[in-house]
Amino acid sequence: MKKILLLFLLNISILSAQENEIFLMRFHEMEVSGNQSEFISANKNYFKPLASQAIKDKKWAGWQMLQSVTESNKYVFIHYYNSPKQYETPNNVFSSEVAEKLGLESPNWDSFEWKTTAPMDVYQVFSVASGNSQSNYWLKNDYKFNNRQKFIDHHKLFADIVVKQMQKDMEGFNHGAAINLTTSNFEDGEAVSYNGVSFDGFASLEQLLTFRAYEENPEINKAWQKTLQKFEKEVEKKGVVDFHKARKTTVWKLVDEAWN
Repeated sequence: MKKILLLFLLNISILSAQENEIFLMRFHEMEVSGNQSEFISANKNYFKPLASQAIKDKKWAGWQMLQSVTESNKYVFIHYYNSPKQYETPNNVFSSEVAEKLGLESPNWDSFEWKTTAPMDVYQVFSVASGNSQSNYWLKNDYKFNNRQKFIDHHKLFADIVVKQMQKDMEGFNHGAAINLTTSNFEDGEAVSYNGVSFDGFASLEQLLTFRAYEENPEINKAWQKTLQKFEKEVEKKGVVDFHKARKTTVWKLVDEAWN
């Protein structure tokens, strides 16, 4: 399968070719102590080849490693699956037997330690809007929402209207969104845990920070103004203005990835 670049660097051909298929991703968040360079090297030279082999063996659909920009000892690994069946099927991706067959040299395990810092939740990707170039930095937006359909409809409109214009103006911009399938905590009808996520990708950290920065008397971009007006009209029309009750945004750097 041809590798193309997309949101979270997903393999969009899977999503576009099989619209009704449930495409999943699982987050593995961890904190690392010790030698960070050794840890990154271990993932590039040991775990990535194992992930690539798992993709060839159709055990996974993709693998991605992100590093926090503000807390450099924190990482998120994203494992992608073509279907719930692929996710459920037992596999031993990081086995020493496979590593030996591939001729991989074991990392210096004593130089670092890691601990998992959050549940390894599984998400369903429902929206992908990919540009024509790679994103190297990502805004990860975690949401709490009470109404799943509103959350989905809002992001689909955002992808269809806003993202298309942004991709004309910014090289390397990609976007996508997903809903949590494994953790959902509500009290008195209100979400108390984060149950949705979106990613906004940028070509560089400079581009990301410039996009988010305040600008005094910015020059009005008529095309952008028209796009925002159209988006605001559509979300109002569909009643999805108030699509979430809380949002947390963090910034991540792409370290490495593996795809078909």
